[in-house]
Amino acid sequence: MAAPAVGALCALLFGRGHIRWGRPGWWLLAGLLPTVVALAAFLIASSVGWITEDAGVLTTALIAAPLAIASACTSALGEEIGWRGFLWPALRERWGFLLTALVVMVVWWLYHLPAILLGWYGSIDGLLAFTVAVAGISLFLGVLTDRSRSLWPSVVAHGAWNALVATSFAVTEDTGTVPAFAGSSALLGEFGWLAAVSMIALGVVAAAWHLARGGGARRPVVASPGSDTTTDAAAPA
Repeated sequence: MAAPAVGALCALLFGRGHIRWGRPGWWLLAGLLPTVVALAAFLIASSVGWITEDAGVLTTALIAAPLAIASACTSALGEEIGWRGFLWPALRERWGFLLTALVVMVVWWLYHLPAILLGWYGSIDGLLAFTVAVAGISLFLGVLTDRSRSLWPSVVAHGAWNALVATSFAVTEDTGTVPAFAGSSALLGEFGWLAAVSMIALGVVAAAWHLARGGGARRPVVASPGSDTTTDAAAPA
C-alpha cells in the first residue's frame, strides 16, 4: 500500500507536481460516511434475512472502531498520498470533476487487479461488485478532496473502510477473526453487492450535490507565496 506514495515522491523528485496535504478539519467526520452507509446496508439486509447479524460482535467492533480505524489509516495513508494527495490535484488542474474521477477510479482499480487475479486479495467472483464499489467511492472521495482541499478525509474514509467494511465489522477473539455479519459472500465485504450498491448510491448523490454547487470545473492549483503549500485558485465555497 506504500507503492502509490513512493510513486508520488519519485514524480516529485524526477519530474514536476506537488502533494496537496491540506489540514485536518471537520471534513474528517465526512470520511466516516461510506462506512456508516455500508453498515446501514448490512443492517437492512440482516433485518430482511439476507444475512445474519451477531449483535454482540457488532457492538464489540463498534467500540473498538476508533483504534481499528487509526491503525488502518496508517497503511491507507500510503495509497492516499498517491491517489488523492498527488494524482487527484494534478488531474484537476487540467480536467473537470467527472473525468478526473473516472481516471482515478480506473488507476485505483488497475492497481488492485493483479493481486485479485493472482488470488492474493479479494475474489475474482466479486470483481464486478468491487468495480461498482470503487466507482462509487471514487466519486465520493473526489468530492471530499475537492471540498476539504486535503487528503486527510480520504485517509479516514479508506482506513475506516479497510478496518470495518472489508472485514464485515469483524473482531479478533483468541487467534481467530469473527465477523459481525455472516452469509453470502456475494453480499458481504468490499467484494459484495451490499457495499457496491450503497457506495454507488452515495457517490452519485455526493457528486450531484458537488456539481450543482459549481464543483465540476477544473481546479487550478497555485503555490502559496513563501511556502511549500498549495491552494486551489478557484475552489467552490
